[in-house]
Amino acid sequence: MPASKKTQEFVEKELPYKLLMYLYDDSRAPLKALGREFNISYHTVSEVLKKLEEKYVLSYTLDLNEQALGFTEGRIIAIKFGNMPNVEALKERFKKDIFVQCAYLGSGDFDLLLYVVGLTNKDFNFWQYKFRVDFSEYKPNLRFATITFYPIGAFPLRNELIAESTILSDNEKKVLLLLNEDSRIKLSELVKKSKLTQMRVIYIMKKLKEKGVIKRYTTLVQQPDKRLLAAYAISDTPGKWHKKLLLNFLEEITREDLHEASNDYGLMCDTNGFCDGLYICAFEDGEVAAKRGPEILRNLWKDEDARIEKVILTSLLTGKWPFHLEQYKQQLKDVSEIKKEL
Repeated sequence: MPASKKTQEFVEKELPYKLLMYLYDDSRAPLKALGREFNISYHTVSEVLKKLEEKYVLSYTLDLNEQALGFTEGRIIAIKFGNMPNVEALKERFKKDIFVQCAYLGSGDFDLLLYVVGLTNKDFNFWQYKFRVDFSEYKPNLRFATITFYPIGAFPLRNELIAESTILSDNEKKVLLLLNEDSRIKLSELVKKSKLTQMRVIYIMKKLKEKGVIKRYTTLVQQPDKRLLAAYAISDTPGKWHKKLLLNFLEEITREDLHEASNDYGLMCDTNGFCDGLYICAFEDGEVAAKRGPEILRNLWKDEDARIEKVILTSLLTGKWPFHLEQYKQQLKDVSEIKKEL
């Protein structure tokens, strides 16, 4: 029996984004459950997902706790060169460096944005010194900041780093590496590839969640339909109402009439160092970026004398983009949690 016009419209216009939101929150969630919720067949949901995977290049991965893996907190590094080195040389360098989780090439107030994890203070000092020496002819200026709080999103971690964890057992590493590569992998495939029993795999997955290693099975978008990718580093003079201002910002971008604005922000974190906050965004065009990027940030943080550095992100050198297409529901949860704290 043909689907009703109302059902067809829902499948075409609403289901894709509800599905993305569903998988962003839990990439291992069964599609049949979503189908039952909206009274739509599993086959229809599966077909919509296939189209989304092709269109947006979905990456099923994990949101991981770095400290629970035995690593130090991640560092953000903004680099500005006096003269730009060869991009392929940079790409090759970062590909081999297991501590660089994400490296984004940019154009603007800085040329490179890196996310580095796994180095002690002593090791990091050596790492940054060696980088500056190796690229000394290009006159690199490196500035650092540590992440203190993620209101939105997270940087994904590379398998090469996870494999170096000294806290996980060999079997835990096997399972975690497979899940980080594909968090929607079928249980039967996980058992086959890990060469462990089904009961053992299930136990390990449960244990990794309980220990806080896996914060969330999630889905990231590697080819967003919004083609203007940008990063903003904000420095301010924080006052005693700082958290209230953060709440105001989240409430602003999650207003019903600005629903789409909440999905411009793929990552937002408080930091300590050269900047007090970092935002990574995806906009449709320059006009939208002006309205929902630095302008909205400057207005909402004006009481703290916000100074904004801007960069257009042009390419991914290693790691993954931290983007999603639908996180509205998650941000509403964040607003609720911050209100409780206040």
